[in-house]
Amino acid sequence: MMRVVIIILLVFTFVVFQAFNIPANYQAYIETHLLKAQSLEQAYGIPVSIQFAQAIYESGAGRSNIAKQSCNHFGIRCGDKWEGEKYYSKTGCWREYQNVGLSWVDHAAYIANYYPNAMYKPWEFYKGLEGYGESGYWKKICKIVKKYKLYKYDSICK
Repeated sequence: MMRVVIIILLVFTFVVFQAFNIPANYQAYIETHLLKAQSLEQAYGIPVSIQFAQAIYESGAGRSNIAKQSCNHFGIRCGDKWEGEKYYSKTGCWREYQNVGLSWVDHAAYIANYYPNAMYKPWEFYKGLEGYGESGYWKKICKIVKKYKLYKYDSICK
């Protein structure tokens, strides 16, 4: 009986640990784009954690079809004023970039323009934002930050 209890506890511990462990593909994505995200945090004031959480949420860390076809890792739609390249899918028009780096820069500029009062604020500030994406969007983003402890990558926005 004691062995069964120990096995159950070990399995439970393993499952709980895995729930908060960042998947390998997300970790590889972070390692690939960390310097870029840190540079954009310095330039625009968007926490690294928020940038990565949005990339994970919007494109599965660059793995979605839209991200692969358009280098758009943040799910930014064309909108009426977009004059750059466009990628069309069944779900609409998306901004298209020549490379992933341009997607990151455009995302930072877009968020800075959309939420100027959020720049250089800690990631927790974003929980209270509205008007971007679907209802509760920023709460979902902040949940990703917490789940994967992405806040550990923030430097100036702590």
